[in-house]
Amino acid sequence: MAILTSLEDMVRAVAGSIMNAQHMVEKAQLANIATFFDDAHRPTTIDVELPAIHSTAPADARHLYRVPVLSLVPHGSLVIGEAEVDLDVELGPFEPQDRTNVHEGIMDQLGRAAPAEQKAGLLVNPASGGLAAKQGNAAHIKLKLVAVDKSEGLARLLNDVVVTQGPVAMTVPARRNTHVDTPSPAPEPAPDAGPADDQPGA
Repeated sequence: MAILTSLEDMVRAVAGSIMNAQHMVEKAQLANIATFFDDAHRPTTIDVELPAIHSTAPADARHLYRVPVLSLVPHGSLVIGEAEVDLDVELGPFEPQDRTNVHEGIMDQLGRAAPAEQKAGLLVNPASGGLAAKQGNAAHIKLKLVAVDKSEGLARLLNDVVVTQGPVAMTVPARRNTHVDTPSPAPEPAPDAGPADDQPGA
């Protein structure tokens, strides 16, 4: 028995599958960006020591330079740039369908220009018809992933994160003391106190 479905539903199903695939790609990209933040939602950073080259910096001084990891790697986005569907179906009869989700207020104002209350629906049988019947309902779907520019939101996030990049502290190595201090002589013990003069019988 032939299984008939409307061509509109079949196209919607194919388009919905492609949209769901794109949604999964986008969620994977968001999950990748989330790895550059810690549990407190702060950017993961690494600290490196760089020589302080400022004219007023002491000799051998170094800057503790804090770098967000998010700013060190490229962030391209992948989208489904092209989807090609090659599908053979058997054409079936027309079936009138009621229009749904119609704004009645606008429809009343359109007058004769308003569309008919019913629309023609073309039924198809994806299980048969030409090449599909011979090859077991063969459907050829081709997806191309292409690189595109990063979104405006990601660009602003990267810009704000990069602003936090920079030196956070300066370290100066302690100088070695080459002067040998001679130990001070130990203080002599105080002499024992004699008998007090105010003792009785003195």
